[in-house]
Amino acid sequence: MIRSRFLIMASLLAAALALVGCNAEPPKTEAVKAPEKREVSLLAARPCLDRISEMALRWQSDAMPYHLESQSNAEATGQDGKSTVWEASFASRSSRTARTFFCSGSRLKESPAVGVTANREFPVPAGTTMLTFNISDLQVDSDAVAKLANDHGGASLVQKDPKQPVYFELGVDPKSSKLIWAAVYGQNQKHNLGIGLVDATQPKFLGAFRR
Repeated sequence: MIRSRFLIMASLLAAALALVGCNAEPPKTEAVKAPEKREVSLLAARPCLDRISEMALRWQSDAMPYHLESQSNAEATGQDGKSTVWEASFASRSSRTARTFFCSGSRLKESPAVGVTANREFPVPAGTTMLTFNISDLQVDSDAVAKLANDHGGASLVQKDPKQPVYFELGVDPKSSKLIWAAVYGQNQKHNLGIGLVDATQPKFLGAFRR
């Protein structure tokens, strides 16, 4: 009798488990989100210099720029006069120190963080304060410089190599005391296919040469 009851209970339990198994919903799986694509920002020189200047003046109230350049990287060729990273150096006469600032829209690990950042200050290099300039003197932005340089020979270099890197430097010419742009068709001043010079105070092409 006991054995009969045991068999009946076991049969009922097996049937109940089978019924639960039929009605149970399959386990839900969470959708895996694709990693968010972080867009880079291509930046012209003047807006970046304005943003950097705000930080520089908080560092030293008499800080003035003496050098500005774009950084070449895998995110931009620079052919349109824009870069994901601009680097500007400022000097302070009162403190006799200088500091390098960065304006970045880059997502590369090796690049400065997005936004405006700065390195530590350092002693002013000899003669630097004589080469500082007023930001208001910069009337020609880097994208306009690129167009002028391309119109005067640069376009042929870009046609030969669509990935031709171009970077830009801005500073005061010690001889003429003029604020001048250099559009460098290459990785640096030593290794390039040509350099175009443009007046930074008015849209005027000054000439080209190769080192």
